[in-house]
Amino acid sequence: MNLVIHSYEFLKNVPWTKELENIPNIAHAHHEKLDGSGYPLEIDGERISVQAKMIAITDVYDALTAQDRPYKKAISHEKALDIIGYEAKGSLIDSDLLDMFVEGKVYELVHEEG
Repeated sequence: MNLVIHSYEFLKNVPWTKELENIPNIAHAHHEKLDGSGYPLEIDGERISVQAKMIAITDVYDALTAQDRPYKKAISHEKALDIIGYEAKGSLIDSDLLDMFVEGKVYELVHEEG
């Protein structure tokens, strides 16, 4: 079973509070693309929650820059933002949310904890 689907199946069985009850759906949709080419649901941007769109950006950034991935070398912050920027220009991820990610320097939070 796909890891995203497995995570969704696991998360939907957690007894979430009212405020957090949408966590399984957010996690389930965070690999979706605005043009409908993502997975596992193949839904388009109008049907993807803003939270899932936000996680998509941070997940790609983390995957590109993470130092702890044995299967690939981390790339620089600048190169990661270039790649994510291309995805936004290609209407795959939300460009307004990417602008907020960059302007708010959200990526620096990773370095503060590490």
